[in-house]
Amino acid sequence: MGIKSSDWSDRRHPCHWEAESDDAGFWVPDRSELVTQFFTRYLFFSLAVIYFSTLESVRPVLFSIEQLLVALGVYFFINSWFFRQALQDVTLLKIRSAMSADLIIVTLCVIHDPNPIPPSALAFLMVLLGNGMRYGMRLFAEVLGGAFLGMAIAFAFRYRLGGFEVNAGDVFFGVFWVTLALYAYILMGHIEAQRRQLDYRSRFDTLTGLLNRHGLLAAADTIFDKTNAGTPATVLFADLNQFKAVNDRYGHGVGDRVLAEFAQIFNESAEMGVCGRWGGDEFVALLPQRDEAAIHQIFERIEARTEAWSASNGLPMAVSLGVSHAPRDGNDLMTLLSVADIHLYQSKSKQPESAVLSPFNRILIDEPKAS
Repeated sequence: MGIKSSDWSDRRHPCHWEAESDDAGFWVPDRSELVTQFFTRYLFFSLAVIYFSTLESVRPVLFSIEQLLVALGVYFFINSWFFRQALQDVTLLKIRSAMSADLIIVTLCVIHDPNPIPPSALAFLMVLLGNGMRYGMRLFAEVLGGAFLGMAIAFAFRYRLGGFEVNAGDVFFGVFWVTLALYAYILMGHIEAQRRQLDYRSRFDTLTGLLNRHGLLAAADTIFDKTNAGTPATVLFADLNQFKAVNDRYGHGVGDRVLAEFAQIFNESAEMGVCGRWGGDEFVALLPQRDEAAIHQIFERIEARTEAWSASNGLPMAVSLGVSHAPRDGNDLMTLLSVADIHLYQSKSKQPESAVLSPFNRILIDEPKAS
């Protein structure tokens, strides 16, 4: 399997968010969440079997009690198949298919529930919360609409064919159910917004807007798991020269400005790369494989834009760059950064001081201290 372009360009949620487009996608649950979700389905299946098995009969609106139990058995096997598929891979089609199976079987149970106020209708809320709160707001809206439709169909059959009549208890139950479902949706919207905000803060550097170290490591896990001889990758490592001297002379406010400006230059110059701030004045880019000529062009572009910004703003900013390649130099980010760091200092050691430091940097270093 090759590395898809989204692996290099999805910088918001490189690990847990499965993006369909720039703004649409769904959260991918981990294995423990999947196991919990499907075993909850098995639990409610068991309760439904016990509930309807203890009844002497149900009103034959659509099915007899024996046919309804057969339908529950079919749901058991379908659910087991979805469970097996989900453990292999979670896709939007599989999620929607499992939710549809849940809604259909709950609708059938509500239709045949002999109680005037059917307790089985509460299972709609479990379908809503169990699916909607796990995958994100888009799927929450879909399952909410499906639950409303299922409730409407179920009660329409009950009143039309099952001989039930509308009473005050039905009205209260319906209002209560709708209110609770809408409240859950609104509450989940606030939780989802906070979730995205926390996810962003945990993965992104607030100063530069690039991935932070945690975000880079997560993105690297996704990328380097797929690298091999047929799909290699390139790591760029950048280190601002004498950045400490900038902070000492001009203050941290100016230093932050230098970091933010260089981050933009580095990000724009890397081309289709996952860029991040490793820490301090060190930056990293993860790229599809680039040959020596392409790397040279990227380095020249970064250096030229850095020098131009430094000259036009009267602020010191110069950079040293290194490179490594996966899987040739390693298969994990820490190893590849170590190799790139060695190349960076080898390159720096071969350059004259005038090439390593901008005139502004040399002023900062050579300027005698006031007595």
